[in-house]
Amino acid sequence: MSKTIYAFMNAYTQGKSGGDIAFIEIFKRIKNRNLFVITSYLGKKLCIDSKLKANFILTTKERKFKNIFAIYIQRVLKALFLRIKICSRDILYATSDALPDTFPIFILKLRNKRVKWVQKIFHLIPAERSISHYSQAISLFLIKRFADLIIVDNNLLKEELERNGFQKNKLFINHLGVDLHFLSKIKPAKEKYDAVFMARLHPSKGIFDLVEIWEKVVTKLPHAKLAVIGKGDESTLIKLKKKVRLAKLQNNIVLLGYLEDKKAFSIIKSGRLFIFPSQEEGFGLVLAEALACGIPVIAYDLPIYRDIFVKLITVVPRFNIALFADKANKILEAEKEKVAINDSGNIFGKELSWNACVKRESLFLNKII
Repeated sequence: MSKTIYAFMNAYTQGKSGGDIAFIEIFKRIKNRNLFVITSYLGKKLCIDSKLKANFILTTKERKFKNIFAIYIQRVLKALFLRIKICSRDILYATSDALPDTFPIFILKLRNKRVKWVQKIFHLIPAERSISHYSQAISLFLIKRFADLIIVDNNLLKEELERNGFQKNKLFINHLGVDLHFLSKIKPAKEKYDAVFMARLHPSKGIFDLVEIWEKVVTKLPHAKLAVIGKGDESTLIKLKKKVRLAKLQNNIVLLGYLEDKKAFSIIKSGRLFIFPSQEEGFGLVLAEALACGIPVIAYDLPIYRDIFVKLITVVPRFNIALFADKANKILEAEKEKVAINDSGNIFGKELSWNACVKRESLFLNKII
């Protein structure tokens, strides 16, 4: 693929989302010397640390992500005035549907209608998260009318977008992947935890439910320890620490912050259980990674899991904290049993591998070249 690709990773905050991982892992494997990534200093650091080779164009240079609204406005404005020489039939690739990625591409598309807009969408934000929901609605309005190719990560999302008027011939499904080779080389950590949670620390990931669940777990297992891996904004972290303190769980919940992949997965491998009370997901890549690490998973029953992880994980109705804790206790009280990768119906080799993902992505991109 010789065309120049301008990838907008301009909405990156901190930690790693499934979308961030997908972009990096795909373009590490797609050999294209003409890849330019429009992002922040933090986004560039993530890409370089993850061994993505590209040309980087920075919009903002903050070393710590604080005020999302102020930074996003600044990034949109900076992106609009970047001196990028876009040629006809170059590809503008939005790694997310957040406005810092979509709005600059929309303006560039207006300036040169022959340039191709490739859009990634991972899930639809529910109305109860009003600011994010309506911000996404603006992006979706622009995407529906101007994007040339839209890549989603699951069939349910594709069907919902079609019901909302998106053209079927522009929509394609590309499941995310798991790097089995990388995970197979990681050894379990020496420090042992009864359960592990890993995600961006955000209310939508169920981090406050997590404390309530673990509070009930320790009523039966007083010494049970939960490792929480992930990074969030300062205000969310303060609230989480306060909730842990009020529940008197300082000795039972360990906040490890953001960890490099090797360390994070070594801790997951040493755990007995992966718990994930996320309230909304577009795919749930971390669940696939936890299964590949060989530990059982409990999560809220989200529709997307039925499309991807049928019979592979234990699900609990959303917000049923008591049942969630009960399921966790039963696993922790039983003999330690690990979930073998082979028991997953070989989905990791056939569908959920990065090599398979890259083949599909390359096929889709070649459709518009």
